[in-house]
Amino acid sequence: MRIVIVGGGIAAAYAANAIMERQKGHDVLIVSAEKYPPYDRIHLCRLVEGRARVEDIRLDIHPGVRIELDQRIVSIDTKRKRVFSKNASFGYDRLLIATGSKPKELFDITSLENAATFRSADDAFKIAKGLKGRNAVIVGVGPIGLELLDTLIKLPDPKGIYLLSRGSHLYDRALNPTAVEWIAKTFETDPRVKISYHDEIVDKKIARNRLERIRTKHHSIDDPFLVFGIGIEPNIDFAKEALETDRGILVDETMRTSDPDIYAVGEAAQIRESGFIPGRVRECTREADIAVDNLLGLKKRVFEREPSIDGLKVGSFHFADVTSPLYDRRDEENEDIIIESKKEKRIDQYIVNHDLLRRFIGLNSNVDLMSLKRLMEKNEPIDPAFFYQSRKVGERGRLVCSCTGTYEKDLVDIIRENAVTCFADLKGLTEAGRVCGRCKQDIVDLIRQTKVDPKEAARIRAAKKAAEEAAEMERIRKRIEKFNRLHPRNKITSENLEEAIKALDMNREYNRWVSMITASMRLSPAHEELVDQALRQLNKIPIVWLELADCTGNSTAFIKTAQPKITDLILNYISLDYHELLMAAAGEQSESALESVIKEDENGYVLIVEGAVPLAMEGKFLRIGPKGETGADFLKRVAKGAAAVFAVGTCAFDGGVVAAAPNPTGAVGVSEALGRDDVINLPGCPVNPANVVGTLIYYIMFDEVPELDEKRRPKWAYSYRIHDNCERRGHYDLEEFVLEWGDEGAKKGWCLFKMGCKGPYADLNCPQVKFNEGTSWPVQAGHGCIACGEGKVAFDLYANERPLGEEENHG
Repeated sequence: MRIVIVGGGIAAAYAANAIMERQKGHDVLIVSAEKYPPYDRIHLCRLVEGRARVEDIRLDIHPGVRIELDQRIVSIDTKRKRVFSKNASFGYDRLLIATGSKPKELFDITSLENAATFRSADDAFKIAKGLKGRNAVIVGVGPIGLELLDTLIKLPDPKGIYLLSRGSHLYDRALNPTAVEWIAKTFETDPRVKISYHDEIVDKKIARNRLERIRTKHHSIDDPFLVFGIGIEPNIDFAKEALETDRGILVDETMRTSDPDIYAVGEAAQIRESGFIPGRVRECTREADIAVDNLLGLKKRVFEREPSIDGLKVGSFHFADVTSPLYDRRDEENEDIIIESKKEKRIDQYIVNHDLLRRFIGLNSNVDLMSLKRLMEKNEPIDPAFFYQSRKVGERGRLVCSCTGTYEKDLVDIIRENAVTCFADLKGLTEAGRVCGRCKQDIVDLIRQTKVDPKEAARIRAAKKAAEEAAEMERIRKRIEKFNRLHPRNKITSENLEEAIKALDMNREYNRWVSMITASMRLSPAHEELVDQALRQLNKIPIVWLELADCTGNSTAFIKTAQPKITDLILNYISLDYHELLMAAAGEQSESALESVIKEDENGYVLIVEGAVPLAMEGKFLRIGPKGETGADFLKRVAKGAAAVFAVGTCAFDGGVVAAAPNPTGAVGVSEALGRDDVINLPGCPVNPANVVGTLIYYIMFDEVPELDEKRRPKWAYSYRIHDNCERRGHYDLEEFVLEWGDEGAKKGWCLFKMGCKGPYADLNCPQVKFNEGTSWPVQAGHGCIACGEGKVAFDLYANERPLGEEENHG
């Protein structure tokens, strides 16, 4: 599936990574209006100071995600499923909008050389360059304004620095006046700083695209550099004609918009029922989490507001802010409980309403913020004495990362035990600093402060990596040795396999085949030797192969009459103790062989089932053996003692072509017939032999089945969308289609979508592995995919020479 994400901020990057981590194989594209790859806006002040480049604050993006930069989307065509910029268009199957917000301005500053907002990297560079010798004027005293003020006083460039507050507050209107006084005095120790309360711009003089003078209620400021930090609004102009909008793009609680294939998250999204628009990074990433699960169809999740935790460091002050979703600043029933320490310059400000904690604002506070969050979640009356008892630092130190609930001592322990020397080393050890990024610099500082010997760090890392690799390899070797101890059930030995390979001059081909299987199973090249060893143990595992209601197509795929190939050797080498189509024995002899396996190898044999299971007329549509046992009863008897059950082919998966409408025999798949949810499904018509062998090898090596998707298919073979790996995909993007068999497009190898190819709806590795020893596959040969790996839907809906209609597509 092609998923296009519009936006270049944290929510967009977070969603892209989440998609790649949860369900691989999708074509994920980020389309950003920025000219830089996604970066963390929280650290823009470092760009103003010159302490960092954009590359230094870049967000980690999964290498499989493609990024289109400098492409501001201007419109959406929901019928054609395309988004448009001024010079390009991008098709999608699912669209995720994460365009965030845009800064507000008191008047248009687009053409002014000495005025800016503070929202992007280019804004930061413009401010840094334009400040020299000028008077900086910051309009807005929220977190953005205070962070910028704290940055500017560290620079020699500004002549003067004015901070304009329309009220008598700093940071937030609810902040205690004593805290406001302390903050102001600290900043005003710099003689350049003037904090002006109850002030605003009343006039300005502009000449030649330059502000020459600003007049406020209390000041006349010549040669200014103006920065607006007065607020934001959803960035959604491009979506207003295509989607339902209000202040933001309207979404339900699953983050889906008025179009079922489009989702919106973060500051661009407004929840329809509550009107909520997130304003904090953690809320945006939570929405992205929920949107991704719903968009991928993994599980239905809804967004529920929870208490938010925020932090801000300016100068010598640490702000901590915990806010309940039930907090209302305008409620006259709110009461403040203040615990103040002049010596420590510490203020703990609790805002309660009818004995319920609604908000906490801390200045240099020691309070455990996670405990306050839990208090708000419980929504139970509190005892104010608890606040006094909580004013001291806890055993775990201060909370460093509110997103993950990680404390200072936790991080120091991790740093020391793992010899961490840089932020990148923490990956896999903790997610602290990786969710919203606000605390990343604090963690970097903590790593610097926690002394670790570089040589010891290198030794620990090398030892840890070697131990992990050795443990994995040893686990696999023990598994193979276990099968080595089993008595072979046929006369073929590993030496016979080697002799056959040599006799047919297949050493190179065999090695290539082992490499292909290893890569297909998403194992590293270091596993090739163990894959080879596992192959040589295939004859040690008793395998029973049942033929039920089918055409024997999957078996036929294994017994080609051409020159023997590697797959022929491997599959001949498998200990097929029972297979009606291939075994030499017949009648009673074959029944005895089967009974012997069931009795002597109980819980040790693998059962492979090909074909559907008819259940109509009490299963009488299929009878097997001299006693006329029904297919359903036969299957249940043999499956009872199997260590693992593989349903091979589309018919065994869910009935396939046998169960196609109107399904007179009542055919179902193996899993449904057995009433079990542990069957490993390998659908395909026919299934590729490499997928069967690869799954068997994985089972030998790891003593477990590979990771399965929601249809219980091995992800290593069934998580790739046919459409995304098709050699004709480029023609689809260029809208070059075959319109009738034999036309010029057909001769040129154009896309078969309009001739009924269902590649966009099918997940299978046919384009990568192909058939007949990698020679070809249906689409390469000129026939559209029928999505046989999806089950009987292929024969009820997909197996035709026309595209799906709009109604069918969404059905």
